[in-house]
Amino acid sequence: MAAEQSKLSAGAGVGFDYIGVFSIHADYDIADQFNNEPVKARFGYDRYSRNYSGPANYSWGYDDFYAAALYDFNKPLKLDSKIHPFAGLGLGFGTTTCSGNGCGGVSNPSVGGIYFIAGLQYNVQPKFNVEVNVNSWVGLTLGANLKF
Repeated sequence: MAAEQSKLSAGAGVGFDYIGVFSIHADYDIADQFNNEPVKARFGYDRYSRNYSGPANYSWGYDDFYAAALYDFNKPLKLDSKIHPFAGLGLGFGTTTCSGNGCGGVSNPSVGGIYFIAGLQYNVQPKFNVEVNVNSWVGLTLGANLKF
């Protein structure tokens, strides 16, 4: 009897549009709940900051959590089995912190809203792929994913 293939993968990435972007996520295949369409649920965490220089000199730090549904366009576009373009939409929330002279007593508000992501995964090996994506919170991110 063949072992059932895992539906879970996890990954990490670094970003380039802000300072110190670090991203981790887990993907879970939910195709069986969507008439076998190539859909995954992604749950993730992003940490990044934005610095503002000048006389005020301050920075904002962000800790964001999100959940999104991703659609894999490999099958509909009839691409090589190693190439997986995807897009997704979800919701997220997080906290911010301000540090430096320019904060002026600003509180540390909660943030949140719609999360959009689009990218490409390339299967290097059956259980390992590399990913590049652009998302609405941290911009361009490069990373890798491991399938369990």
